Amino acid sequence: MFATGLSSGAVENEACPLVRMVVERLPDMHIARADHSVFVVGGEPTVVGGHTSGFVPTVTAEYFNDGEWHLLQTVYTHDHGFSTPLRSGKVLVGGGHVEPLGIGHIHSVEMYDPATHSFRGFGCLDNKRCFASGIELDSGRVIITGNWFRSDDIEQFDGQKFFTSLGSVSQARACPYVFRIAEDDVIVFGSMDEHGDPIDTIIVDRLRGEPFQVALFNDWKPLSWLVETRGENHCIGHHIYVIPVTNKDGQVAICRVEDTSFTLMPTASPIPMEHDGDHIIYYKSICVDQQVGLAYLFGYGNNNQRLYVAAIGIRQSPSPVTLYYTDPVDPVIWSQPMLTPDGDLLLAGGTGKNADGSTDNFSPVATTLLLHLGNGSGTATTKANYSKIWLWIGLGLLAIGILFGIYKIYKAYKTHAPAPYQAQESIDNDLVQRICQLMDEQKPYLNTELKLQDLADLLGTNRTYLADSIKASCGQTFTQFVNIYRVDYAKKQLRMHPDKKMSAVATESGFTTETHFFRTFKTVTGMTPSEWRVKG
Repeated sequence: MFATGLSSGAVENEACPLVRMVVERLPDMHIARADHSVFVVGGEPTVVGGHTSGFVPTVTAEYFNDGEWHLLQTVYTHDHGFSTPLRSGKVLVGGGHVEPLGIGHIHSVEMYDPATHSFRGFGCLDNKRCFASGIELDSGRVIITGNWFRSDDIEQFDGQKFFTSLGSVSQARACPYVFRIAEDDVIVFGSMDEHGDPIDTIIVDRLRGEPFQVALFNDWKPLSWLVETRGENHCIGHHIYVIPVTNKDGQVAICRVEDTSFTLMPTASPIPMEHDGDHIIYYKSICVDQQVGLAYLFGYGNNNQRLYVAAIGIRQSPSPVTLYYTDPVDPVIWSQPMLTPDGDLLLAGGTGKNADGSTDNFSPVATTLLLHLGNGSGTATTKANYSKIWLWIGLGLLAIGILFGIYKIYKAYKTHAPAPYQAQESIDNDLVQRICQLMDEQKPYLNTELKLQDLADLLGTNRTYLADSIKASCGQTFTQFVNIYRVDYAKKQLRMHPDKKMSAVATESGFTTETHFFRTFKTVTGMTPSEWRVKG
C-alpha cells in the first residue's frame, strides 16, 4: 500500500533519475500527415490515413522497412479513424472524416494485411464514427465505441464481415479507453465527451454488467487528449492495465486498472512535471514494453523544444520512475509514439508547434524521429536491482565479448574496413564513384523495389557503410540519392515522349505510385511533371 498522505502517489520523496535521450532523424515519410493511426505490425512501424497539407484527408498509408518508408494506397480516407491490430496479424481500420477540415463522418472499414502490404475494403460500420477505439475479444469479435460530434454507442464486428450495434452508452465519449477484463467482457470509459469537453462525473460502462463510478476519479481524472488509444498498449498483465491520471494541481500519476478496480500506483518518486525551465505536458497514451517491464509516458516541454519520456517500472512496488529527456529538437512534433521491436520510441509525422506553442492542422509534417531509450535488453532502473554477482558475471561476459569483437574486427579489417587513419573523404568519394557508375550503366533505380541492401550487395559492401558514404559525400539519404536518378530518367521520358501518360512515366522511372512520383518530382525540381513538360 502507498502512503495516503502523498497525493502524487509517491511513497517517499526520492529524486527521479534523469537520463539524456538520443534522437535520431530517420528518412521523412512520403506524405506529410497528422491525426493518422500508428501501429507496429509484423515488426514494421506503420501509419495509416490522417490528413495532409491543407487539412485534406489522404488515401495513403506507409510502412517503414529497410531504412525507408514505403507508400501504400488505402481504399478509403481515415482522418481521425481507428485501427485495431488482430491476433491474425492483420489490422482492422475504420471510420474517420470524409471531407477536408475534419468535416463529416464515414462508415468505411477495411483490412490491412502486412504480409502483402495491401488494404481490402469489405464492410460498413453500424454507426459513422471519428475518434473511436476498438479491441478484439478472445472470440475474434471486435468491440468498437467512441465518436465525435455525433451519437455514440457500442458496436461489434463479428470478425468476418458484419457490424451490429450492441446498445447505447451511459455517456458519449471521444477517444475512450476500451479494456478487456474477461474473455468476452470489456469496460469503456474516458474523460472527454463527444464535443471534446471534460466529463465531470465519469461513468464506466461494462459490456456484460451494469455501469459504475470510480471513487478515484473524484480526485484524479484520466488525461484528456484527442488521440487514439489502444488497450494492448496499456496492458501490463493478464487483463491489467495502466493509464495516466491527473489531479486538480496538474500532477500526473499512474492508475492501475484490474477488472473493475481502479487504484493509484505507488511510485518511488513523483512523475516529474518540470525540467530545466520546461513544464512537461504528457500524452494520454502509454506504451508498455513487457520485455523490460516498463511503461512509457511520452511528453514534450512547453519552452525549450525538448521531448520527454517518463519510464515507470511495472514489476516493482513502489514503481521506480526515470525521466528521459532530449536536447532541444527541431522540429518538435505532436505525434503518437510507437514502440519499436528494439525497445525505442518512434514518432512519425504529426503537427509541428507554432511559436506560441499551438499546433497547426493545416501544416502537418513528414518528419520521423527515433528516440533511443537503450532499454532493448534492460534498463538502468532494472539493472540496479540485480545482485552484485550477476553484475560481475555480466561484466566478465562483456569483457570477453569485447575481446572477441576486437579479434573479429581485426580479421575483417584488411578486406572490409578502411584504415582508421586514412582520409575518410577519399574512401567515400571512391565508393560513390562506383555507385554512380553502377547507376548509370545498370540503372538499378528503375526497379521500384530497390533497397539499400540490394545496392550494397551489387557493390560488395555493407549497407551501413554505403549509406554513410552517400551521406558524407552527397549530403543525401539513400532514398534521396536514388530518387534524383529516377527524376532525371523521368525528365528524359517527358522530353522524348511528350504524349506518354504520367502513370506510365512514373512506373517506368522506378516510382511505386503516381502520387510518389509527383511529390518527389516537385521536391527535386520545384515543378510538377506537367509544369516541367510544358516548360521543357
